[in-house]
Amino acid sequence: MLPPDSRTTAFELIRPPVGYRLDFAVLTTYTLDLEALLVLPLSVLAHPEGGLEALLADPLRLHQAIRDAGDRVHVFVDATGIAIPTGARSLYSMLEPSVHPVRAPNGGVFHPKVWVARFTAVDGTAEDILRVAILSRNLTFDRSWDVALASESVLGREYVEASRPLHNFLLELPQLATNANRTPPDVADCVEALADQIWRTAFPSPEGFNSPIEFHAIGLTPGCQAWNPPSKGFRALAVAPFVNRTALDAVGKLSGNDRVLVSRQEELDKLSEDALAAWKQIFVLSDIAQGEAEDGPADMDEEGQADTMKSDPGTGADARPSGLHAKMIAVEHGWHVTWSVGSANLTWPAFTGSNVEMMASITGKRAGANGHGIDHFLDGGFRDLCVPYQRTEPEEMDRCVSDARDHLESARDVLADADLRVVCVPGDDLWTLTIDGGVVPLGNDIDVVAWPVSVAEDQALRLHEPLRWRLPLAGLTAFIAFRLRVAVQGVDDIRMTLRLPAEGMPADRMHHVLRGLLDSPEKFLRFLRALLGGLDQLLGWTRDEGKENGLASWGVGAGGETLLDDLVRTASRDPGRLEPVRRLIDDLRKTKEGRRIVPDELFAVWTAVEEALTQEPQP
Repeated sequence: MLPPDSRTTAFELIRPPVGYRLDFAVLTTYTLDLEALLVLPLSVLAHPEGGLEALLADPLRLHQAIRDAGDRVHVFVDATGIAIPTGARSLYSMLEPSVHPVRAPNGGVFHPKVWVARFTAVDGTAEDILRVAILSRNLTFDRSWDVALASESVLGREYVEASRPLHNFLLELPQLATNANRTPPDVADCVEALADQIWRTAFPSPEGFNSPIEFHAIGLTPGCQAWNPPSKGFRALAVAPFVNRTALDAVGKLSGNDRVLVSRQEELDKLSEDALAAWKQIFVLSDIAQGEAEDGPADMDEEGQADTMKSDPGTGADARPSGLHAKMIAVEHGWHVTWSVGSANLTWPAFTGSNVEMMASITGKRAGANGHGIDHFLDGGFRDLCVPYQRTEPEEMDRCVSDARDHLESARDVLADADLRVVCVPGDDLWTLTIDGGVVPLGNDIDVVAWPVSVAEDQALRLHEPLRWRLPLAGLTAFIAFRLRVAVQGVDDIRMTLRLPAEGMPADRMHHVLRGLLDSPEKFLRFLRALLGGLDQLLGWTRDEGKENGLASWGVGAGGETLLDDLVRTASRDPGRLEPVRRLIDDLRKTKEGRRIVPDELFAVWTAVEEALTQEPQP
């Protein structure tokens, strides 16, 4: 289980083993925080300790990690699932090539949470390692109770039937891309190569379970196909935040009368007593466990409904989902138990294949000292988080509110499928960013505003107005935020970011983003010293105080050494670490403004090191 306070646990799943580097990774998610995706590459290359706030307070810490690792990490996300960032940052534009919006083929949503990564040995002498994680947690900083099953193995040679569904899932991902954002051929080729390696590799179950892990892909192809967990037996446990009778009846058929259900109070209250009668024990999380979440952007369920409907009156942001978010089913049969974990809720869209989902199953002994049965799980601590369910009468939703909410969600889907695009045109000092594509028929009762994520929400324009902004080059972006609102009390706004196809984006846009982050010699010097010390030292780096200007501090290293000494030491011990410095200086020296940030005095120091490195030794 992933408790609410384990913010970075999921990021550990993509960190390379000792002696390896991340070569390529595919991540899938229903909802995506762009802030989380900014932090992710840094977690691959360093060990951040300051948390999200510390990382985002100084985007220089993120820039090098994104540049080094961003092209190796590709995220497939439901087209409506990208959250609006909490702050305007030009740095988000660097994520655009890594984000691939997709749609479920059967009318539901793209809901799987799968992380697949390939690691290669730094010295090239060892076999590649593949790591797979099947989670219930999205690529966000939500703080709720989740579950994850992770495994890694050396690249195999023979085809493994248990891994074939995961292979098929990866192969299908590029085909699910929206028409406006087709997956680039080079990315699709890399995904296909990774899929073939997955098929040839058996992924061992955790200790105490049998191998290998069995994967179950749901809803990939047109035509809904029902899914059921792979085992039947005499006892069952089902855990999910969202439930309905269709799925509960399906799971109930897997076992005898000894059934345990854990879900959310509000979801259980929606069901009839008859629908719950077959379940011997029913639990919800206690108030203490529920209270361990914190405020922030909302997660969404597989039907597009917010997990919670609270909002912060100061920001208008939805509340983070609190409490239960794990999805798993355990069935005891004979002396064994089979656990299925992943993304599928106990709902009709998940069990019929309307949604795209991914589950994984493992089987082990149910009893004994090394047993993994239902009682071992409940008595091992999970039961302490729960209290018996007691029905409360749910507030009856006003039909007007229900209809308005459905109308707003339909408008969201229309907007996501609209033929919108970003067009960029240069000007004398600023560029013009326009959202083009004609009128989107959403209905006169729905108010829609849009704005680039590189600017604040107060610059939003209404959809029926000319959508045009004057921006510096570094502010150009294909990520456009939308807020949909209907004037019905009790209906929350829908807020999402769409990655739109873009025309006219300048090729040197990232140089300007970089120059915006390194806009003074002092900032560049701080960043340069941190690079020489390693990305982990970026987290603890602070500005030298008492220096009158950046030129005066160039002769002093972090420990009193000169910058030249720092460069020479790095060159002799690990010359590969100078490559980021080389790219950084080359980028900045291309323009007049960049030469102000890296003036001739500093460039002369760097040139001396470069000449020493390239000079052939005398016989």
